Amino acid sequence: MRTYLFLPLMVLLTACSAPPELQPPSPDLPSAWQSPADTGEQSPDWLVGLNDPALVELVDEAMLRNPSLEAVRQQWLAAQQRAEITGAARYPQLSLELSSRRQEGSPRSESMEQGSGWTLDVWGKLSADQREAELSRAAAEAAYVEQREALAASLARNWFALQEARMLLMLYTQRRDNLQQNLDIIESGYRQGLNEALDLYLARNNLHAEAARVEQQQQTLSELQRELERQLGRYPAAQLTNDALLPLNDEVIVAGQPAEILTRRPDLQQQWLQLLASDAALAAAHRDRFPAFNLSAAYGGSSDALSDLLSGGNLAWSLGASLVQSLFDAGRKAAVQDQALAVRREQEQRWLDALFSALTEVENALSSRQSLKARYALYLKAEQNALSAETLAFEQYRNGLENYTTVLEAQRRSLDAQTSVINLRRQLLDNRIELYRALGGRFASTAKSAPLQQAKESDTP
Repeated sequence: MRTYLFLPLMVLLTACSAPPELQPPSPDLPSAWQSPADTGEQSPDWLVGLNDPALVELVDEAMLRNPSLEAVRQQWLAAQQRAEITGAARYPQLSLELSSRRQEGSPRSESMEQGSGWTLDVWGKLSADQREAELSRAAAEAAYVEQREALAASLARNWFALQEARMLLMLYTQRRDNLQQNLDIIESGYRQGLNEALDLYLARNNLHAEAARVEQQQQTLSELQRELERQLGRYPAAQLTNDALLPLNDEVIVAGQPAEILTRRPDLQQQWLQLLASDAALAAAHRDRFPAFNLSAAYGGSSDALSDLLSGGNLAWSLGASLVQSLFDAGRKAAVQDQALAVRREQEQRWLDALFSALTEVENALSSRQSLKARYALYLKAEQNALSAETLAFEQYRNGLENYTTVLEAQRRSLDAQTSVINLRRQLLDNRIELYRALGGRFASTAKSAPLQQAKESDTP
């Protein structure tokens, strides 16, 4: 008897060895960003700060109709239900069973049993399971917030890309028309014997190449329209119009301190919650190695007649208690605990990687912003000079002072400068969006089903 009592005690003491405690990673962060950053007051809503009401309306529509966002919301709702299911295991379970049986050569037997069972959470294993489920639910909520922010930023970038494509189409179309006028002048001079055939062929080649560029840009415009319509949950008919031109926005973006993004960015919050959830899963795996205490109760009986059974004469109650401890499982539970420990350590490194990636995004966006501003100012001057040179070169060619290759070079430089100015205006807007996102900026959607509170109150599928 002593041997039988000593063996479970040794198993219990072996299982009680505690897993390594979670040591929160504490990276050394500077007090200020290394790249130049603005100071002052900042708008709490980055989307409104872009000063494009049409874009705000599109984002509201996407919050309601985008399938990918809705899929992530359903994952969040599923995580909520998982937390409910896990929490229910901590309470007693009640059941009622009514059965009727008949065996050959025997009368029918009626039986009824009302039972209850309760697993006592002595070691806190069920509490750890519930905590892991609650943290996973919170991580799913953070993932939903991150998906909303990512969708709004992607839609804003595509919206401004559509404006850029439209401005380039206007530029190429105007350039094609100008080249057609130049060709008419050269053809007239060729018929009069003033211009050479080579100039005529070069002018025609230039016109045809520009006409092909117009066709290509029209296709690019249609593809951007379809991509926006896809994000809005519409049929991709390439009918979304955007008559606006790329705005110039000099609103201040306050970067704050590097440590502030820990609480601002939902993706970092998601990673941190997943780390805490993995720690709770490790605690549950460790406590699952302890003995399980179960209580049970039943009240019921059986009879040949249902009326006798309902009268209560054949009913009886029973109570039970059990202590269950695994004596040999070939190391399965120990391996489960070690697996959970490896998952937790993996999640620690993933959180650190996400943090340093976020810091890199902010530093790159800040330094890129200064470079883009300087390049844009320089290209504005280059555009003015290139346009003047293009006009002067053609005038001198008509007067016989320059050959046509000089005209072609001036036209190429003019096109490059104008295209670069338009492209840099779009890059400045993209950089503003990226910086807002990297710093953890939020936007306030007016869509009815977009806020988190309404998502919490919505019915589950």
